[in-house]
Amino acid sequence: MPEDPSTDVSHVQASGFVTEIIRLVYETIDAANSVVVQKENFDKFSNFLEKIALVLKELSKSGTSKISNLSPVFEDLKLEIELIKQLALDCRNRNKIYLLLNCQRIVKFFESSTRDITQTLLLMTSEPLNVLPEIADQLRDLCEKMLDTKYDVSTKEEEVSVKIESGIQERNVDRSYANDLLICIAKAVGIANEQSQLKKEFEEFKRGTASSEQGKNLAETLRMEEIILLLGKADLLTTAEEKQTNYLTKRNSLGRQPLEPLQSFYCPITGDVMEDPVETSSGQIFERAAIEKWLADGNKLCPLTKNPLKRSDLRSNKTLRQSIEEWKNRNIMVTIASLKQKIQANDEEEVLQSLQKLLEFCVRSELQREWIVMENYIPVTIDLLSANNTEIRKSALMILYALSKDSEEGKERIGTVDNAIGLVVRSL
Repeated sequence: MPEDPSTDVSHVQASGFVTEIIRLVYETIDAANSVVVQKENFDKFSNFLEKIALVLKELSKSGTSKISNLSPVFEDLKLEIELIKQLALDCRNRNKIYLLLNCQRIVKFFESSTRDITQTLLLMTSEPLNVLPEIADQLRDLCEKMLDTKYDVSTKEEEVSVKIESGIQERNVDRSYANDLLICIAKAVGIANEQSQLKKEFEEFKRGTASSEQGKNLAETLRMEEIILLLGKADLLTTAEEKQTNYLTKRNSLGRQPLEPLQSFYCPITGDVMEDPVETSSGQIFERAAIEKWLADGNKLCPLTKNPLKRSDLRSNKTLRQSIEEWKNRNIMVTIASLKQKIQANDEEEVLQSLQKLLEFCVRSELQREWIVMENYIPVTIDLLSANNTEIRKSALMILYALSKDSEEGKERIGTVDNAIGLVVRSL
């Protein structure tokens, strides 16, 4: 009895789907071999895709009646594998920083795709589709293994995620933290640790984020903006010339006199400018150490409102803390700039006092040492190594040591001053 022509058509259609799916599987595996993130997870998924292709090849050899009814299932499977292929292409071609920041989403995509593909494969094992029992068993076993597989972010990816969240929460992290974070990202995704390459990737990340913001929800948009601000603090992204220009532009916009602190900067308990302000549920703000001591001493009421107060009611006021930090840095920058004239004066006592103040800034932070270098204090300080006053020479030498100890730029600038090395050696 001749076969039903419609069966032949169904067989041709189903065979075409099988061929197309197998081709798609190997294209996906090829793309997955070049991804810059989630390599282990892509390897796991590629292994399953290859096994799916082998089962489909075996299924296509089982005869017309075995696959002619599977066209709708094959069509669904093809669409699901196309999504994985697109993910692999994105993870190969998109900005590396963007991909790293979206590792959790990629993991969720793997989990979702695994569920969808296994559901589709299990449809082939249902009795009405008449698949050979041994092939049905292979499919069930494969689906079980796929569903048992766990997809996770790597250790490096998790480390970056923790650093980012910590940096966003702290808000006032310094450039050293941002530099470490940027280096951590570079290592995780294979970006060369060079200023030009880091800047290129960061600028691409910013452009890509800006161009895709319309499709994001507000929370995601704000998060990306916070990450950009955080990474933007890294001076690894700027050349020495750019840093110098940016510094002078900012310093020239500040005026010449330090500003008095705002009243809101003071702690009501200590009367001092706060370093770590915390806020109560009623909106009162205190220095953390002061209000915690108040409570530890047995006081159970707010010192201002007299309302009941517990330690668990205290919340960090990050906005105020950032404002205080900005005010401090503004005044330090103005003060550093103003000391040069005093250091070049003829009054030895004023020179010595100014040098001591400058040395305090050197010891306090790397950022302040950089400001001192950009104010061109190195040649001025080297000149003081010829002073008659022993204390002035000693202070000048200590400043030069602080500016050059952990700074290649500091060393280079000292080396460019005439007779600098000779004066330093004679002062030792």
